Amino acid sequence: MRGVLWGLGFLGGVGLALWALAQALSLRPLPQGCTPGPLPERAELWTSGAVEIPLCRKATLVLRLEGTLAQGHGPYALVVEGNRVLFEGEVSGIQEVRVRTSGKGPVALVFTNDLYQPPEDRNLFLRGLAVLPAR
Repeated sequence: MRGVLWGLGFLGGVGLALWALAQALSLRPLPQGCTPGPLPERAELWTSGAVEIPLCRKATLVLRLEGTLAQGHGPYALVVEGNRVLFEGEVSGIQEVRVRTSGKGPVALVFTNDLYQPPEDRNLFLRGLAVLPAR
């Protein structure tokens, strides 16, 4: 009798573990929309990449960007909101970029054309961020 109870308990545990594994590995859609969070005051992109700006409301976003040149070109920057491009262009020196957000998705500052050939190093820096009321 003890062996039967032990066998049933073991099979129940294996079944429960397999069910939990199937639940953990099943595909689920990613959450949509924007999750508000702290806004970065500064960021340094030493290589191609992105900085999330979790601003989830209508506003005018003012980014103070600085780019360093390499082979005569500055960093190529994009400011996107969800799948909308709000700004794209080369940044040389210090530049202020103003964009209007709709609040329908996360905003990101993206750096796409890193180059490092010493002594030249192309980088993008976020030197300041301001959020103004939407007009």
